[in-house]
Amino acid sequence: MSRTIIRKAGIAAVLLITATALSGCLAPGTPPGWSSYTIERGAHSATVGRPAGATGPLEGWISPGGASRTYDFILTPTAEYVLTSPTQSEDQFDWNKLPGFSDCGDFDLARNGAMFGWRWRTDTSPRVLEIVPYANSNGVHQYPESALVTLSHDDLAAIQPLRYSIQIDGSVYRFAIDGTINGRDIHETATLPRSCPANPTSTGKWFAGFYFGGTSTAPSQMYAYVREPADGTEPGQTGGDGSFGSAIAAPAH
Repeated sequence: MSRTIIRKAGIAAVLLITATALSGCLAPGTPPGWSSYTIERGAHSATVGRPAGATGPLEGWISPGGASRTYDFILTPTAEYVLTSPTQSEDQFDWNKLPGFSDCGDFDLARNGAMFGWRWRTDTSPRVLEIVPYANSNGVHQYPESALVTLSHDDLAAIQPLRYSIQIDGSVYRFAIDGTINGRDIHETATLPRSCPANPTSTGKWFAGFYFGGTSTAPSQMYAYVREPADGTEPGQTGGDGSFGSAIAAPAH
């Protein structure tokens, strides 16, 4: 069993919650019917681009908050970042964030909340993107020692989705990642402790999006694609009808 790494939350983690995603254009290559997240160089938070008629992804304070969050997500080769002027020397290895939610009645995910963490490893050969379950418990960061899923450059270039799920189950958060990338079936699960097992799941929650940091800001523009109905129901079957077109479309507004 992987041990859990625990660190105190810092100021940069608080910024994760206080910034709400702004509206913007669809990122280049966004699959038909999907929304996009774009993090500009020098930013932490992403803007959200939505096609006509789309209401997701979830964002901001939602009450009642529910017990889970499930979405389809595509990380692209723009996630292969290199920090040349980090705020702190080890920032290349900080965990960035995929969408998640706050918990225990808190507005701030950096105090209590669940999400996935991701980072691009420049110290491995070949370089890989690592994804972990990530939770904060009364201001303490928790994540496993080993990555739950790793993605190579070729995996990112394939532009194929994975389904991410976070569920509250009493005293734990249950995480799952499922899908197929470059013919490799991915079905991984994990749990992390929850600090407020008696707190009802209906308590309001802050739904956060794609985020860079850690303490350093994004060194280059990054974008990813997301499919998540705003009513909280599960998105369509991963990779099913409406997920992809036969050609890359020009950016839409």
